Amino acid sequence: MNVYARPLSAIFLVLMAVAGSFAVAADGRGSRALNQLTPHDRLYSVAFSGDFGEAVGDGGLVLETTDGGKTWARDKNPPTNLSLLSVAIAGSRSIAVGQQGLILVRDQGKPWRKIEPVTDRRLLRVSLNRNGLAVATGAFGTLLKSTDGGETWADLKPDWAALYQTGVTGAFEAIRDEPTIYVANVFDDGAIVIGGEFGQLNRSTDGGTTWAPVFQVPAAVQGSIPPTIFGMHFRDDGVGYAAGQTGLIVTSSDSGKTWTQLDANSEASLFAIETTQDGHVVAIGMRSGLVSADAGKTWQPLKALDVSLNWYCGLARGASTPGGSVIAVGHSGRVIELATSGH
Repeated sequence: MNVYARPLSAIFLVLMAVAGSFAVAADGRGSRALNQLTPHDRLYSVAFSGDFGEAVGDGGLVLETTDGGKTWARDKNPPTNLSLLSVAIAGSRSIAVGQQGLILVRDQGKPWRKIEPVTDRRLLRVSLNRNGLAVATGAFGTLLKSTDGGETWADLKPDWAALYQTGVTGAFEAIRDEPTIYVANVFDDGAIVIGGEFGQLNRSTDGGTTWAPVFQVPAAVQGSIPPTIFGMHFRDDGVGYAAGQTGLIVTSSDSGKTWTQLDANSEASLFAIETTQDGHVVAIGMRSGLVSADAGKTWQPLKALDVSLNWYCGLARGASTPGGSVIAVGHSGRVIELATSGH
């Protein structure tokens, strides 16, 4: 049996830590910086419900907007000193997750509340639907589920070894049993899609009781480990995209039941992907950004601000965010509006 080195449970955090902090306030294509903190501040995730939005990061850093991202205010009383790695909003309910199994909930305008921990493992992603169904995922197979908007959680324990015993990952006997899960999406009908390490996406239609693999990235070389998936986004019509290492981008037109790999002509580490109101697709990551105007058939470099010089790992858009733009968060506590015009 070959011996494989286990990918780090937060590989993109390591990459971010070594990036620079050069900042640009505006460019000639319509992109602009909306918020800037210090080089020591990092934002990892951003989410919107209507024009209300939140961005979260290191040391309990929380930023809030009520105007679709035009202006941002820092929470002067951080709810924690631990890093918050993901935030989700549905209606007036927000859930944030992070280090040491931390889970925080709040209703818009009210203080954050800490939920009794279910695990001490790092939580990397949270997703919440309009009916209060939520999942939180993280390091080494951590998968939690809530049916009451994040008030209480159950620890789901899929048979990872069986789920990842596929033609692609069948050689990974030593490591396939506890994949770190970086992406999750809970649909309003209760279906759930999760994925991350080993380039695999899995789907459940019964609230997480059973799972089926719906996509596996072929390994570049026989016996090598497929690229990790770091970001995923679905539109309300069921069209979705996921992105990850070595320029990996895949798409679905049926709420994640089936997926097709796209040729992005890139080797970049991509941490987030999002669509604009006018139909563009934007992917962003470590010193790189890509944009497509034709649903991912072709891609161009996203030449905006300091995207090619630094890292960004969260993308979202508010109700009044301009139709051709998305909001990105990342290094130095920066929040930027990325315009797709001219690409």
